[in-house]
Amino acid sequence: MLNEFRQDPVSGDWVLYATHRARKPGAFEKDKFYQTKEECPFDGQRLIDQGRPLAVWEHGKKVEGVPDNWTTLVINNKFPAVESGMCSPIHTRGPISTADGRGFHELVITRDHDRHFAQFTDEETAEVIMAYKDRYNAMATDNCGDYISIFHNHGHLAGATVYHNHTQILSMPIIPSGVLRNVKNSVEYFERTGERIHEVVLAWEMQERKRIIYENEKFVVLCPYVSRAPYQVRIFPKIRNAYFGDLDDADIPFLAQALNMALKKINKALDNIDYAFFIHTSPPHRLNVPSFDFYHWHVEILPRSSIAAGLELGTNVFVNVVDPDVAAAELREAVI
Repeated sequence: MLNEFRQDPVSGDWVLYATHRARKPGAFEKDKFYQTKEECPFDGQRLIDQGRPLAVWEHGKKVEGVPDNWTTLVINNKFPAVESGMCSPIHTRGPISTADGRGFHELVITRDHDRHFAQFTDEETAEVIMAYKDRYNAMATDNCGDYISIFHNHGHLAGATVYHNHTQILSMPIIPSGVLRNVKNSVEYFERTGERIHEVVLAWEMQERKRIIYENEKFVVLCPYVSRAPYQVRIFPKIRNAYFGDLDDADIPFLAQALNMALKKINKALDNIDYAFFIHTSPPHRLNVPSFDFYHWHVEILPRSSIAAGLELGTNVFVNVVDPDVAAAELREAVI
């Protein structure tokens, strides 16, 4: 059994490994969550009626209008966390910095009500990634797009309120402190060593090979040595790149293959567990901020087997009850 603190070299966060706690009753039970097509706001004509789609794909090609055989489309979120409009500079109210809640909040929705990523073909997932990149780069041209978050919640424990497969893309006029901290730590590591921390960690993981789940020509899928949750997975491009928006179109099929492999193995090994995945990337506005280049964009997948409790909320030290070496072996060996 593993009982050890480990520190993530990028974020600086500590993770406590207490693998004996995996034996607690209900440690990996999940909350079942289903909505019928009749209940679903994202199904069929009800989706189109919400408003003019912002972008539409049909079997791998972006198209005009909304053809009968559309396969992926993008709409504005009916209940946005931010609102469109002119951005004003960050200002202060007493000792507190504030910013207007401006930006864009969009949904990328796939057509089939009862199919999700673990059931998609590589071509279907590639189409969704095309939509991610398209909308990411569109938002990046707006002066409110200081940071753009792409995140997907699968299941109720992951925060999904609609069962139908969908991803959210949200732009904001501030850069989250966690992103700035990761960028700052990446710069400081380079200043100390002359090397980029993500490249060093990735090279070490590939040399050890204990936590590699899958790799293809362009991407590596692994359980990081400092996983803050059981069965956490990261997908890294093998070529240095700080910005998701710069993803080469020719590399999208390889990313789709890697993401599909990871999600299918998680789905198989953990019995369709709830999860969230999101894209970590440097902020898109690079003017006078060359330090962003020291980061390395990647996809992170977090299965949701539990909620943060007092220790995590009080100290930001996460407790992981599964050794990443064991998690990687289970996912690697899962037959899909």
